[in-house]
Amino acid sequence: MWLFVLSVIIVRHEEGDLRWATVERRLRLNAPRDPRTGGTRRRLWLWIIPFLVASVVWDVAIKSYVDDLSASIFPFLAEPPGYGFDAVFASQETLHRLVGAWWFFCLILVFLVFNSILGEEFLFRGVLLPKMEGVFGRWSWVANGVLFGVYHVHQPWGILESAIGGVFFLAYPTWRLGSTWMGVIVHSAQSVFFAFLVLGVVLGLA
Repeated sequence: MWLFVLSVIIVRHEEGDLRWATVERRLRLNAPRDPRTGGTRRRLWLWIIPFLVASVVWDVAIKSYVDDLSASIFPFLAEPPGYGFDAVFASQETLHRLVGAWWFFCLILVFLVFNSILGEEFLFRGVLLPKMEGVFGRWSWVANGVLFGVYHVHQPWGILESAIGGVFFLAYPTWRLGSTWMGVIVHSAQSVFFAFLVLGVVLGLA
C-alpha cells in the first residue's frame, strides 16, 4: 500500500492535482500505442498474449532453475526453509484451518491488488519508467527492470528473478507500447492464478 501512497504523492506533487485525466496521462493509463506512429489501434492489445505466454513459461519452467543457480552461487541468498507460501500449501493442518476463512481470502485479494496493480506497477511502470526514459533513453526499460529487482532486496533470493521478469515481461512491453496497462495485465496474471488457488483452499478443495 505504501507504494500506492507514494505514487499518489509524486503525481500530486508533479501535476498539482489528482483528477483522473491527470493520473491517466501521467501514469500512461492509455491504450497501447504504435511505436512508429504513436497512434492507438485495437490490434495492439494482442501483444499482451505473447508476453503473457512468455511470463507463464518463465514462472512455470524456467524461474526455479534461475533460483537454484542463484542459490548455488550465493548460498546466503537462498530462501529460508518454510518461508514461502509453499510451506502453507504443504501443511494439511494449515489447509484445514483455512477452510471457510473468508477473511484470509479477502486479505489476499487486497494484497494482490495493491501489489500487482496499485503498488508496484503504478510506481515502477507508471511513475518511474517515463522519468527514466529521460535518463536512460532507449534502455530505460532495462534500467527499470533492474531497479525493480533491486527493490526486492527484502527478499534477496528473489532479486535476480524479479529483475529478469521486470525487464522482459513488465518494463519492455510497457515501454515499447507506451501503456502501463501492458505491465499491469502481465503482472496481474500471476495474481489472478494465486487468488483462485487461495479460493480453492478456502472452499476446502485443496
